Amino acid sequence: MLSEIELISERLERSALESLHEHCPAEARAALGLRLVRVKDVSVAVSSADPSILINRAIGLGTEEPATAETIAEVVETYRRHGYRRYGASNYFIHVYEDELSPEAARALDDCGLVRRRGWMKFRRDGAPAQAVATDLRIERIGPEWADDFGRIVCDAFEMSAAARPMMAGIVHDPRWHLYVSFDGDVPAGAGALFVEDGQGWLEWGATDPAFRRRGSQGAIMAARIDMAAELGCENLFTETGEAVEGDPQHSYGNIERSGFATLGLRANYGPPPRA
Repeated sequence: MLSEIELISERLERSALESLHEHCPAEARAALGLRLVRVKDVSVAVSSADPSILINRAIGLGTEEPATAETIAEVVETYRRHGYRRYGASNYFIHVYEDELSPEAARALDDCGLVRRRGWMKFRRDGAPAQAVATDLRIERIGPEWADDFGRIVCDAFEMSAAARPMMAGIVHDPRWHLYVSFDGDVPAGAGALFVEDGQGWLEWGATDPAFRRRGSQGAIMAARIDMAAELGCENLFTETGEAVEGDPQHSYGNIERSGFATLGLRANYGPPPRA
């Protein structure tokens, strides 16, 4: 059984992902071919025009009811019908807690042609304020006037299409999100966001324009978000990044740990075999 703290983290992350879709402008929604489909306890986020797994992922499997082969097959069918396809390829993640799967559900992943991809490590810290981080950049919580720059920095860093920028900018209109940008003078340099719901905080979308790397942007934006969460009285803060693998420098992983987070648990990701 997932622990209560893991379930809180999953519910929070699901809400953040759903907000991304809900606040996407209509024109960008059409350009991206966005869909948000509920399959039993799974929120299936789909884009038919952008292959990024950050907006093509299914979250919640097994968190509200036991995962079944039927649920897994229906999620896969949703991506088959509506997901990104080019040159016969598709790309998406189904988030899986492998220890929670029955043998039948585990077989269903294989039967559907899915393979284990790089997992995502989840982290947690308490709501204590952050330690100060040195940077020569100015950190600001931003509103709609800088939201387009926030969207540009995030989409470029995570290799999402330009069509996704208005989607990322759109979350500025959800009061649960708190968006931050670092500036070199008046030039936007980095970005990061905090999502708060029910006294819990989710940190996501940390990114830096390559021209401004190694100047402390991410650490300082992380600290600003942690301090905002403390000000809002958040009991727990959560975030995630790719699992540690040999040969990967793990910059985000290290930055998260330096900010006072401890590992909460590894969540596996299953999807179609990556295209060569």
